[in-house]
Amino acid sequence: MTKMVLEEIKRELMAANAVKGEEEFCVGWLGKNASYMRTLRFKNLQPSADALAICASKLNYYKTKLECSSEARHRAWAERFAVLHEKCAAALNEQAEAKWRVAERMGAA
Repeated sequence: MTKMVLEEIKRELMAANAVKGEEEFCVGWLGKNASYMRTLRFKNLQPSADALAICASKLNYYKTKLECSSEARHRAWAERFAVLHEKCAAALNEQAEAKWRVAERMGAA
């Protein structure tokens, strides 16, 4: 699920002209190298917690900035960024919960 959230965020940012492509998204919005998303797809991996956290933080930052704009289209993007932030934060929480619920970490092993 978390990988799909990042794909959705990338598409939305491209639609907003906030990024030009996947490499810019990886570097600028995930804090990763330019081939990060390709690596996730190739190795069928989920994104790291820090990539999700950085993305959620940046979405929230720009949401706050856009909310202050007098332009309706900026406020509309602020609303969309708020939704994307919530999805990203939920994916991060889901990933964290999956780790702490592992039997060995609960003291059951």
